[in-house]
Amino acid sequence: MNTPYNESRDLNLRPVVGLLQSIPEPVVEQLAMTAIKRHRDLLKITEELYRALPPEIQAGKKPAGVAHVKYLDAAIQMHSQMSALTTLLDILGRAPKVYGVDS
Repeated sequence: MNTPYNESRDLNLRPVVGLLQSIPEPVVEQLAMTAIKRHRDLLKITEELYRALPPEIQAGKKPAGVAHVKYLDAAIQMHSQMSALTTLLDILGRAPKVYGVDS
């Protein structure tokens, strides 16, 4: 791994850090690439759900309806997965090139 893991970062998911403690770098890199692709998919879904909301709900001027709750659920999933991705990138010490997306 390129940089030493900084244990003082409180944003990392400790169970993931422990799980990957002795895993070889190429495996962590593959997990990070998969997580990047998954995050992009979740982001796309979340953005589509947000754009489908009426402007008054987007602006927070109307109470949440079913579509808003669906968007909120997707946003929570996306941000939760981002926490795992951030942890993977911190463990790896770099952002890997994701073939088929970055090329």
